[in-house]
Amino acid sequence: MAKHHAWRRCVVCNVQCTPMNFVDVDSERYCLGCWTKKSNPEHPEIEQIVEKVEAEVEVWRCQKHTRDENGLPDGPKSVRLQGNRVNNP
Repeated sequence: MAKHHAWRRCVVCNVQCTPMNFVDVDSERYCLGCWTKKSNPEHPEIEQIVEKVEAEVEVWRCQKHTRDENGLPDGPKSVRLQGNRVNNP
């Protein structure tokens, strides 16, 4: 499986785009805060959206670099160690 290095950045504010916090339009990536500012500048909660997107970047960075939950795989197991040949008729 290919290693995923990072998501692209927002073309307006250059914030790292995290999963579920971006929109791709005409081959350009916008974070939700910038897209909301562009499409609906009078949105009442625009500052909260921008703060949420920036906070998610910090949380995502911390999750990306930890290996506590996702350790290295054990690899393929031997058929003889699993005992498959013993149960054959």
